[in-house]
Amino acid sequence: MKAMKLTSDSFLYQSFDYGRELHLYLTSADVIDKNSASFADIAYDIKMRQVSPIIMKVLMSNKVVLLLPNKGVSRAFKVMYAKNVTSIDKNDKKVYIDCSGIITFDNGKYKCKSIMTLVSYILTAMVYIIYYEKPELLLNDITVAQASTDAFVDMMLYILGYLKVPVTLGDNKERMSFAIAEYFLYCVFGKDNEDIIFNIAKKSSKIKDKKDCDYYHTRFYDAIDSGKGNIDTFLKKFAEVFLGQKEDSSAVPGRASLTTDTFVQRWMYSFGAGTFLGLELFVPFTEIITDCYVGAYINQQNTIEKVVGSKNVVRLTNQLLKIGSDA
Repeated sequence: MKAMKLTSDSFLYQSFDYGRELHLYLTSADVIDKNSASFADIAYDIKMRQVSPIIMKVLMSNKVVLLLPNKGVSRAFKVMYAKNVTSIDKNDKKVYIDCSGIITFDNGKYKCKSIMTLVSYILTAMVYIIYYEKPELLLNDITVAQASTDAFVDMMLYILGYLKVPVTLGDNKERMSFAIAEYFLYCVFGKDNEDIIFNIAKKSSKIKDKKDCDYYHTRFYDAIDSGKGNIDTFLKKFAEVFLGQKEDSSAVPGRASLTTDTFVQRWMYSFGAGTFLGLELFVPFTEIITDCYVGAYINQQNTIEKVVGSKNVVRLTNQLLKIGSDA
C-alpha cells in the first residue's frame, strides 16, 4: 500500500511548528465515552439528522476519539489523524476530534450545541480513515479525482485573481489551471499515474492542444517532483513561469508580485483561518468542501460555494459518502 503524505510532512505545518501544541492537546484532553448513557442524546440527534447512515457508524468506530480539552486546539486541527497516544504500537493511529466549543458535560450528561458541526467533523474523520488505510478507494475513483481537482483549481485561481495575477489575460486561465491541477494531483491528492494525472489536468484546464500541456508539465516538473513538492516550491515556480519573478529577486516592474506568505494569508482570509492545510493535504482540502455540504458554516461557506459551485460540492461529497458506505 502506498504511503500517503502525513500532516507533519507538509511545508505549512513545519513552518508554523504545531508539534508541541498538538502533543499537549492529545495527551491532556479528556476522552468522551461514546458508549455511555451520558452521550446517548447526542448519538440520537446525529442519527436523526440522516446525512448518511455511515456517519453514525464512523462516530461509534473505535478509530474515532472524541476529546474535551481544557483549551481547544488550533482550527486547522479540529479533526486530525495521529498516532494513538495510549498505545506503544507506532502504527496504531486514530482520528481525534476536538469537541471543545460544541460539547459540554453538565449534570451527568453531554450536551452538543452544534450537531451539524459535529457531523462535519465526523465526515472528515471518515475521509481520514479511508485515505490513510484504504487510499486506493479514493485514488482510483475518477469522480473524486476530477471533482476535487476542479474545486482546487477554482479556489487557487480565485486567490490569484485577488492578488492581481493576470488570470483572465489571453489563455492564462487555461495554462495556469493545468499547472495547478498537476500540482494538486501529484502533491495534494497523492496520485502517481502520470497518464491519468495528465488527462485529468487537461480536462480540468480545458486546454485543447496537448503540446501546451506537455510544455507546462515540463516547466513545473522539478517544482512538483512527482509528488514531493510543496506549496512553497510550486508557488515560486508559478511566479517564475507566469510572472517572470525569480526566487531571489523582487517582482518584475509592472507585474503582480506573488509570495507564499501573501498567498496563504489571502487564502485563509477568503476561505477560513483553519483551511490552510488544504493547500498541501488532501483530507484538509476535502474538509473545506464537505463542511459546505453539511452546512454548519464552519468556514467562509458562502465564498467557498460561490467559487467552487454547489454542484461540485454535492458531487464530491456524495461520492466520498458512497465510498465510505461501500468500504
